Amino acid sequence: MMCRYCSKIYGLAPCGCWIFRGITLMGAVLMVTTPIGVLAAAQGLLLVEDGQAKSVIVVPDDASPAAVAGAEIMQKVILRMSGATLEIVRESSLGVVHVERGRLVPQKGKGAAAFVLIGEGLLANRLGVASEGLGPGGVRIKTFENAMAFLGGDAKTPSDPWGTRYAVTGFLDETLGCKFLWPGENGLAVPQRKTISVPFLDVAFTPLLRQRRIRSLGYSDRIQEGLNRLSLTKQNFIASRTVETADWFDWHRMGGSLGLEMGDGSILPREVWNRIQKEHPEWLAMQADGSREPAPHESRPRLCKSNPALVEAIVQEKIKELRTHPGQSSISLMTHDGGYSGFCLCPACKAMDPTDGRPTKIWTFNHENGKVERFDYVSLTDRMFSFYNAIAERVAKEFPDVLFCGQAYSVYSAPPVRVKLHPNVVIRFVGIDYLRDSARREGREDWNVWTKVAAKVLFRPNLLLAGRREGTPVVYAHKLAEDFRYMAHGPILGTDFDACAHNWSTQGLNYYILAKLHWNPDLDVDAEINDYCRAGFGDGWEHVKCYLMRLEQLTNRIAAEELEVTEPYTPQVIAELHGYLDAAKKAVGDNPTVTRRIAFLRCGLEFTALQAEAYQILRQTKVRPLPPEQRAAARELMDRRWAMMRKIFRDDPYAVNVAYVAWGEGECFAPLGWSGPSPRARQTVEADERGRPLE
Repeated sequence: MMCRYCSKIYGLAPCGCWIFRGITLMGAVLMVTTPIGVLAAAQGLLLVEDGQAKSVIVVPDDASPAAVAGAEIMQKVILRMSGATLEIVRESSLGVVHVERGRLVPQKGKGAAAFVLIGEGLLANRLGVASEGLGPGGVRIKTFENAMAFLGGDAKTPSDPWGTRYAVTGFLDETLGCKFLWPGENGLAVPQRKTISVPFLDVAFTPLLRQRRIRSLGYSDRIQEGLNRLSLTKQNFIASRTVETADWFDWHRMGGSLGLEMGDGSILPREVWNRIQKEHPEWLAMQADGSREPAPHESRPRLCKSNPALVEAIVQEKIKELRTHPGQSSISLMTHDGGYSGFCLCPACKAMDPTDGRPTKIWTFNHENGKVERFDYVSLTDRMFSFYNAIAERVAKEFPDVLFCGQAYSVYSAPPVRVKLHPNVVIRFVGIDYLRDSARREGREDWNVWTKVAAKVLFRPNLLLAGRREGTPVVYAHKLAEDFRYMAHGPILGTDFDACAHNWSTQGLNYYILAKLHWNPDLDVDAEINDYCRAGFGDGWEHVKCYLMRLEQLTNRIAAEELEVTEPYTPQVIAELHGYLDAAKKAVGDNPTVTRRIAFLRCGLEFTALQAEAYQILRQTKVRPLPPEQRAAARELMDRRWAMMRKIFRDDPYAVNVAYVAWGEGECFAPLGWSGPSPRARQTVEADERGRPLE
């Protein structure tokens, strides 16, 4: 029988695939060299005994960056786990090394009973372990009588050269039980063991997805706008990010690149966009008032996609780009997906839209009143892909193998009605929503069609942005696992999730489960949640699991009833949730590490309580204006909320990304008579911060 994942034949012998036998490590199979019962009884390879190092880490003399990183991670985590420091040495420091009956016998002893080989080098090769057969990001782990080898393709697989590091972090996570829950020291849960021995393993695995990407939101104009609302600066933001979030993504083996040219508006360089606006206003989208002038201060202008002169100009730009960069395998056809200016409403563009397309709403900019106006229309997918095809057909005559990157998004997310895609067009699929069950069903149906009409699809959802404007809990681990598993086994090239907003105390379980799914789409999500809770919360784990699953229930209710994300968080529900955390804190006793983790979750819950109260009052204003006494109370509430956001920023910046929340909400609380904190609120916060000033 042929394995659908690794394209090898298996029968009585294992194929090396990650689903064989159901005994897994990092999503890969453990090909054990002894019977299971014997293995369970065996001590395994001894790395540390009673807090003393019994092994040494060995890297090749010409170690790859992945091997160097892997060795440093191994040393750091073993030290934290046991108190023992495993020395890192180069292969040459061991002198001539012989292999006798599967044992390494070095000429120069290092006082070590075992050798942890990290990276593909001479010693691993002498033991018969190599990276041959591994694809991009692939890992190889094998245990011998007195050695253990970790390696990956690294430089041999330039599209994902971190395989050796993946092998190390996967081993620490899945075999030794170290779990990186969220960024920072308190997020890395390492079990304490004075003695560390590991089983005899034989793992060979290449990840199913060649690109595994979760974007990480950092400083931007949007963050700066939020900082302004909080009376903070860019310097404050940078100083608050002393924790390197990349470590978390690296640990969870995010990586790989498909080399696809993509990005909002990247169909043309910025200087060409500027030239079009000056020299060819007739190429810009016509608004409902007949004007082709973009909205004032428009940073994302739209195009008249039926204009043949525009198409020809883009074709020439793309041919020039490909000639300038020989070997470039793809080009972007992506226009802007947002902005105040609407899509073109000229007769020629409208003629490209089938009247039986899916109903949607589009918008236009009215220059007379300066407002964006929305109205009912049909899907623009056929228009968009007619435009893509027109460019692809011309460019492919000279560059027949190049890929053309477009997307199914916004008002062109529905599959096309009449247009057939050029075979070289890659679709960046954005659909699926976990805040509305109807949108999730529609997105799944759209995915099924797109994967039939497009030869190549990249999954680029906005799922992680759910609740980004509020920063409150949105938990959908089970839905995510169900959908990811389904999509990963289809014609998917890879992923590009937009984006981790760093609301770790309220939405961190989503980030964690998603990262795990990228390496193993078939993981048991319930077992993974159990591991997350056990590793992070010790004797309080069951109470924390109840807390997280209650958040997931509330999120499911939001999706089923199409509620606002803060709506279910009534005072009664908040009290119930506090009860779970109180029980967890009581169960863990005087464990300071776990107590801090519970406090981290409580920080998000307390913020949620204030957010829910504020948004509830805001909903009331849509029914009738608040009387003066209630407006005063609302302003006082908003002042307390502002002070809490400043405190979170100072003390727990990864609990909730309050600067991003402040940007997202904009001026939405103006109906409460609040546009910023009162002088007294500012003075109170400044007095509180004098002892711990913001840098």
